[in-house]
Amino acid sequence: MTSEVTSSNGSSSMATVCGATLSLCDAGVPIIAPVAGVTVGLVMENDCNDDGDPNSVSASLSTSPYALLLDITGTEDHYGKMDLKVAGTACGVTGLQLDGKIPIPLPILEEALLYSREGRCRILESMANQYNNIRIAGDDVDTSDSMVQQRLQPRPHLKDTAPRVDIVRFDATRKSHLIGPGGTVLRQLEERFGVSLDLSQEGACLLFGADAKMVKKARTAIMDLVADVTVGEVYEGTVIEVKDFGAIIELLRNKEGLLHISEWDDRNTTLRVGQQIDVLCTAVDPVQGSINLSQRQLLERRAPEF
Repeated sequence: MTSEVTSSNGSSSMATVCGATLSLCDAGVPIIAPVAGVTVGLVMENDCNDDGDPNSVSASLSTSPYALLLDITGTEDHYGKMDLKVAGTACGVTGLQLDGKIPIPLPILEEALLYSREGRCRILESMANQYNNIRIAGDDVDTSDSMVQQRLQPRPHLKDTAPRVDIVRFDATRKSHLIGPGGTVLRQLEERFGVSLDLSQEGACLLFGADAKMVKKARTAIMDLVADVTVGEVYEGTVIEVKDFGAIIELLRNKEGLLHISEWDDRNTTLRVGQQIDVLCTAVDPVQGSINLSQRQLLERRAPEF
């Protein structure tokens, strides 16, 4: 997440916590529970004499009236004695930070934490209202964690404009196919699909992009370059050459197979260059890398479907 705050008169970090939760929900990123943040400040009627002795400070606090402030402004932070930032769900705290100008007694901290939960629940309820565009009349609202979580849920699927990360694993010896001479293939893929690619020595390619459709297309293009043809799988191929003994079919980029004439579809007596056909991979020679294809066996497999 990246948060940019141009101006503020309060806690920009707590605003970032709330904004991040709304952003994740809108993007469709799964979260366990919505999180909000709020600050609690401490002001006193009389200044404590902080002479370094905690006992004297505690004695001053016990005799001087004080007040806890919720969602403090910059001025209240400057003149106050404490800035307690608390982030969490309606049920618990996920993170906190305490800036104190004097030693804060535990009873006041306990009171401040309870006060922050009250404010946090109200903020979560307001976030749920804004997220669902719902207005609830009256002050009696259910701020239970289950109620807020039910109304402040992420989209069921990632938003199309949400950044995507995908991975393609392949034989590391084929890394050069993806890079190309001087990295030309890799650069062309990035420019064509608007993605960023990161290759590992182990044979993994990470794809980063802002457009889900373009990331999917980039993944398909990468698979064409480095994917293996598997026996038993059906592929849509293109006829690139017709010979007396059969036809050469391009399955994936740089992957060609032989469709022997004995394996042709009996209903098709001829094949033409550029024709798109479905074929079944029947064998792959691990030594020579040759690929055998069949239309006939594919039709026999599909026969029970008709």
